Amino acid sequence: MVCVAWDIETCPQPLSALTDTQKERYETEMRQSERKKPDLDHEDRCRLVRSTHPLLGWICCISAVSGTLDGQVNDPVSWTAATEDDEVDLFLDFWSTVAGFSRGVTWVTFNGKRFDVPFLLARSARRDVSPTRRDLTDTYPYNNRPHTDLCNLWPASYSLADLCEHLYVDSPKDGFDGSKVADAVEEGRIEQMQEYCERDVVATLKCAQAARAVLRLD
Repeated sequence: MVCVAWDIETCPQPLSALTDTQKERYETEMRQSERKKPDLDHEDRCRLVRSTHPLLGWICCISAVSGTLDGQVNDPVSWTAATEDDEVDLFLDFWSTVAGFSRGVTWVTFNGKRFDVPFLLARSARRDVSPTRRDLTDTYPYNNRPHTDLCNLWPASYSLADLCEHLYVDSPKDGFDGSKVADAVEEGRIEQMQEYCERDVVATLKCAQAARAVLRLD
């Protein structure tokens, strides 16, 4: 069975560029974040809130890697945007490319049904780019095909790094994590950000391979 693991990286929009509607949403998200994570540094909270809401952030990278459940992992591919204005070209290239993937593919993500898919669809709509794969955007929580979300493996809270540790898969973090994406993009270190996203998708695919028996995808 062919599987394709994919992931997105996001950046925050500048506070100075937010419209009145966006500012209202930003303040609401900040209050909710303060209740959920009271110990978070204000600057980190500000960046996190804007990077995790599609009204306040944008997609700077999508990475994907194909393989099989029996251990094959191909070279990852990526679509990147150095600025928010480049996002439309990222979507045009991404949706055009995945349209040509086989119809029997199983998509694999980590938290994709709750975050990556909704964010991707919202930003694609913002850019007036039509999705080409309904199976990739499946968010039904109680099945593993056509979209397997590894966050739904067990009813517990864990990160991708936690899952890698549990399944004996090398951690993709390697000194770089999602909190550093925005700085890397702002400073022009697009390749470093892309490499991080690609490590994530490779680790995600390897976790799916390691959890093959539980997923029952065969």
